Amino acid sequence: MHYYDADDAYFKIVDTDGPTLFGSMEQTTFPNTYRAMFGFCAKTNSLKTAMFDSIESNNPYAFKILFRCLCEHYLKFMYIWFRFVSEKTDTIGTEYFSFCGAIEAQDYVSAMSIAENLLGNSVTVDIKHAIEQIYPEAAKLSQRELEDKSNQFKYRAILRTFATTSVRFLSKEHPFLAKIIPTYALLSSFVHGGPYADMEMAEFSKPSALEECEHNAGIAFLITASIFMFTATAVAQEKPELASISAKVKKVIKQFTDKTST
Repeated sequence: MHYYDADDAYFKIVDTDGPTLFGSMEQTTFPNTYRAMFGFCAKTNSLKTAMFDSIESNNPYAFKILFRCLCEHYLKFMYIWFRFVSEKTDTIGTEYFSFCGAIEAQDYVSAMSIAENLLGNSVTVDIKHAIEQIYPEAAKLSQRELEDKSNQFKYRAILRTFATTSVRFLSKEHPFLAKIIPTYALLSSFVHGGPYADMEMAEFSKPSALEECEHNAGIAFLITASIFMFTATAVAQEKPELASISAKVKKVIKQFTDKTST
């Protein structure tokens, strides 16, 4: 089963059942966590589509950058999902938007100030006041506390959490997450313009380069479909009538993995 065929079957489910699933935001006890999970559904789908396009345009370099981003999205999603199904509160969603949002705002203001200084301009922004208005939960913390809270969403912290916690999606029977971790580390060179990327580029003219992308495109489909499936599973805890959505996606995933492993 080609990944395009699997993706078409999966997208029919998203097209049919997605509006109902995403509509659960209108009445939920967990609005921030739902918003975070739904956001990852959309973001990973965009990355997956761009990865498919990179194969069509014979662009392995862009594919690898996008694949690394996709792996990071998957790790962050799984951390949010795991915390949510374990705690059954809106805490993780609130922390994600409040603490990561505040740090991103600080980084943006800092970068803007540096850029303006390079041009000889002076910029004054009351970032503390802005955070108080936009991220009131983050404003209650010291800078050190805020950084510690936001750092929980970085991939090394996520891996440490998974390594010390019994999670059913990380085991010898379910090695998917463990397989993408080395890939994530290796592909950082492409994102940051490192020397390993130069070594890899020497191989891009060979057919094997595109064959590797084709294989990882299948993984991109699995990541995207799994995120939607896990999201539907989480929402079904509150809304059991939506349980069938995750079952449909699981069936497509199984058909794809069964046929690609034979």
